[in-house]
Amino acid sequence: MKALPLVVVMLLLASPVLGAVGPADGSTRAAALDGADPAQVESPSNETIHVLDIPSSELVQATVEAHHVDLGPSLDFAALRAGEQIQTGASIERIESATNDNTRQQLILDELNSIEQRAIALQSAQRSAIERFNRGDLTERELLVELARIDAEARGLNERRVALRELATETPDFSINSGRLAALERELDTFTGPVRKYAVTVMSGQSDTARFSVRTSEMGVVLSVVADGEYVREAYRAGLRNRDQSTVSYEEALDIVAESYPTIYSSRAAQNGTNVISAGDSHRVRINYDRGQLTAYVDAGSGRVFKESQTRPLGSIATGAVATEVKDGLALTVDRTYPGGPLRIQLNESRSDDPVDANVTIGLEASQESTLLGHTGSDGMLWTVSPSSPYTITVIKGNSAVVLTTSPTSMPILVTNTTAGTNDTAAMASSTPTESSESASVVSHGAAVGPPAVI
Repeated sequence: MKALPLVVVMLLLASPVLGAVGPADGSTRAAALDGADPAQVESPSNETIHVLDIPSSELVQATVEAHHVDLGPSLDFAALRAGEQIQTGASIERIESATNDNTRQQLILDELNSIEQRAIALQSAQRSAIERFNRGDLTERELLVELARIDAEARGLNERRVALRELATETPDFSINSGRLAALERELDTFTGPVRKYAVTVMSGQSDTARFSVRTSEMGVVLSVVADGEYVREAYRAGLRNRDQSTVSYEEALDIVAESYPTIYSSRAAQNGTNVISAGDSHRVRINYDRGQLTAYVDAGSGRVFKESQTRPLGSIATGAVATEVKDGLALTVDRTYPGGPLRIQLNESRSDDPVDANVTIGLEASQESTLLGHTGSDGMLWTVSPSSPYTITVIKGNSAVVLTTSPTSMPILVTNTTAGTNDTAAMASSTPTESSESASVVSHGAAVGPPAVI
């Protein structure tokens, strides 16, 4: 596998014309999406935020369930964290106690090799967890626990990697290739995500009960949650990677992200809006924009976005696919969204339009059971994540009741990327709304036909 040299590029964007720090050889190459015509770009408020997701043809499981504090996993997470800290401390002490520089150097390299080997094991553990969930051998809760454990270990290994880097700089006549260290960091990134991290806080009792959306393919997983006033999602699709070659440059990686997420890219912040880090066989592109933050990972071999995380304040989300039902003096409004997307429920008095506080339940089309989502509160509003199949929202307030049955919108998957050089229409399909037919093995079947929410 060919490795890219480490290139860290801080892109300070003051206009749609991108200025970039050039490669180490002194040459300068444009890293912007030069072919974009500003006149053809609509106002961001009228565009869809695109996401990396699993195409319907590859979807195996799709569930949404509530999770809460869980003593067993909580203790496991605490023990894992303590174990990682103890092992890191022991490694540092062993290196610092070396009797000579040669022994110190060898110990540092041995520890680095150990982290790299453990990263390979984590890859296998993650793949195994997804496969067991797809077979029905793991519940959604158990899958989240496994992924959260892998996340915690990866973060601990990265802390050890940082400690080794610092020890190497303090060792006379010795250095570790910066590209190797950065490539290891990118590899460990593969196993971490903001939703997994939040799952740990929920199961540890540090955060309230939350509903998590889980969607899986044979080799991929997409997680999302509404947490602390934000919509948070992460996606990983191993099948989009090609580690046998490394031909995509960091400038091309930025182009790929710009084309894949046109609304986010056109809305990027004027200062410190975009950051690109290239190492190993992937490029990490982080964009801060007016409605949140995107972190997209582009594979250097396939030229595909294979991993993504998005964080968006709920106040920045506006939808364009509304369903409303009025009955018994209550007006129930649901701002529909795509499977796993941010779903807003609003309850008001039909005459005065005053907000109403009441309990809200949700049930899937294929199920006779309903689940309590929570209550709408003093503002009449409740946020959650959307199921992947048609669903029914029910609200009862005293002697009044209102019921609304509706469906998710189409998935706003990544815009076609002509630079990727592949024919995989699943991941590179246009965001144009289309009908979808889910596999019979999917737990929640089918997204609804209709325009994607403008969120």
